Amino acid sequence: MTTLRIAQPPAPNAAKGTPAPGSGKQTPKQRAAHQAWQQGVQRSREGRLADAAKLLRQAVQDDPKESLYWLNLASVTHKLGLVDESMDGARRAFELDRRNVLACHLAAELLRLNSRYTEMLQTLLALDPATPRDAQHHLLTGAAHMELANWQDAAVAFLQVLSMKPADQEAYSQLGMALARLGRYADAAECYRTIVMLHPNSFAAAVYAAHYAGWSCDWPGFKQDLARLEKARELIGNGENEEPFSPFCLLSMNDDAALHRWAAALDSSRIARYMRALPNVADYRPLWERSVVGPAAYPAINVNGRTRIGLVSSDFRTHATSILLVQVLELLDRERFEIVLYSHGKDDGTPLRQRMVALADKVVETAEVSLIEQAEMVRQDGITILVDFNGFTQGSRMGLFALRPAPVQVLWLAYPSTTGSDFMDYIVGDPTLTPLEHQADFSEHIAQLPVCYEPTDRLRERPAKLSRAECGLPEDAFVFACFNQSYKLTEEMFDAWCRILQRTPGSVLWLLVPQADVQARLREAAQQRGVDPDRLIFAPFVSPQQHMARLPQADLFLDTFPYGAHTTCNDALWMGLPVLALKGRSFSARVAASLLHAVELPDLVCDTPERYEEMAVALFGDRAALQAVRAHLETRRMDLPLFDTPRFTRELGALFDRMTARWKAGLPPQALVAEPLHQS
Repeated sequence: MTTLRIAQPPAPNAAKGTPAPGSGKQTPKQRAAHQAWQQGVQRSREGRLADAAKLLRQAVQDDPKESLYWLNLASVTHKLGLVDESMDGARRAFELDRRNVLACHLAAELLRLNSRYTEMLQTLLALDPATPRDAQHHLLTGAAHMELANWQDAAVAFLQVLSMKPADQEAYSQLGMALARLGRYADAAECYRTIVMLHPNSFAAAVYAAHYAGWSCDWPGFKQDLARLEKARELIGNGENEEPFSPFCLLSMNDDAALHRWAAALDSSRIARYMRALPNVADYRPLWERSVVGPAAYPAINVNGRTRIGLVSSDFRTHATSILLVQVLELLDRERFEIVLYSHGKDDGTPLRQRMVALADKVVETAEVSLIEQAEMVRQDGITILVDFNGFTQGSRMGLFALRPAPVQVLWLAYPSTTGSDFMDYIVGDPTLTPLEHQADFSEHIAQLPVCYEPTDRLRERPAKLSRAECGLPEDAFVFACFNQSYKLTEEMFDAWCRILQRTPGSVLWLLVPQADVQARLREAAQQRGVDPDRLIFAPFVSPQQHMARLPQADLFLDTFPYGAHTTCNDALWMGLPVLALKGRSFSARVAASLLHAVELPDLVCDTPERYEEMAVALFGDRAALQAVRAHLETRRMDLPLFDTPRFTRELGALFDRMTARWKAGLPPQALVAEPLHQS
């Protein structure tokens, strides 16, 4: 979400709807308050903020019922980084005058900056009903609804903004995001295209237009969006970008790892500039500048005790990250490590959430905590290794890492690319996924696990498989399947699948595309390529258990490119479903290859599109070979490296030890090549 400008209260005039301070008959204290307020305003204009705050505090003490005094105090204390005092001042100003739009907006914006979104919405709704709501009010209301996942209400608010300001870029951008959350991807793409038409240099809008065209499988529109994206990139050149966007969106558009790093650096540098310019982060400057190194820079860390590992995520719940991660954390050696979870996501109350909470030495809820407050928590907790499980995905807290609250900062598992930043030390990979010759693709140092970067929970269930009838599949068909989401279905990949279907009579293609408009586009695309649209079968979204139960009814999983299956590939292999993958250069195009190596099926990894098509057709024709692969996965499952969680945990602990040892020795991070674990 874009950072909205903090409202500045008028001075020395009063806010709309209120009499000017000092007007009418005054008591001596009120006159003293008025004089202190005037002097405070003048000091603020001169940039003498500490003096201004002192005078404004005197004003509100002498006349605590004057809304504007509190409003000016809130503004000045915000600039000084006094979070609680600024929010209290804005709240007091608004309580004294519910008609005061500026007080309402300042209070809402300060609450938003401190992640208190429910209070933010309540504040906006508390504006006097007779007071007109301007475009900024609707924009803030929409922002609050977005943070609270009220997508429909957010869209209505942004439409209100556009009814008042038809060319408002921020409203179009946020409306696009709300529509995307509602599954209206084609409409979302149109919002961002409108921005690009108005502002051709808006790289962020160009990225999102192409991304949501990809979600909607609007491939003709996608090609036009790519051309506009390239133009926006040219207009940016090597300059700075202040529009937030997610580099994640580029991963499904191409296999250009250098472009992925450039885009990530564009946004991570924006985040770092913003965080490091905040008024109350001076104590962190030596940390991000590395002017102090080694244990002396982090005195709260007990270097002789267990290594404290902090895990930051919005997804400690029933989510792919926790599904993969939970048992590894349960098995991590507690004589060497402590685990602290910093959770800024929802507690969904599921058994998986309960397992995540139970395994931790400490759980810190940070959903309504500012990034600066969270950074201070990390420092005071004595965290040695801080691991980011969001990256540029939804729920990102990259700004936390920009302050360097921990000496070793690591990207692992959730974001399949580089952050492009100067504040992340390592990215966890493996020899297949992140070979050292690819180091230039990453701003982080590659830290390799010996076999595979992705963990697995051996305790997760393998539910009884559903029947084909229950899955809506023909009994006698050969079922090619892909359960990747629609933004990964590129036109080139679909072309290949149609050629495979043409060469494999009696086969069908089973896809996870629940949106009716996207299904219609894919059916039309199949017909244009000479394939009967009825050979496409669409699966709905279901619970994780139901999804696992339906996987065995497919015969062969066809992975996508350039953004392939990650957790979805792990699920398929766990349930005995063979996966055919096409390997590329970028991280997101190599995950399935890593997983297939870890189940000792490297022959299912293809280096060229031609090989990929030929292998799919060959496996269709050689059912005995395909059955042998299924038998391999079924009978050897618990012996295969991918599913050997105890071994993986020991390897991960050894990698954490190597990271920690370098820091304790005062050495900078460096690439950590895979070291096979020696069995004791």
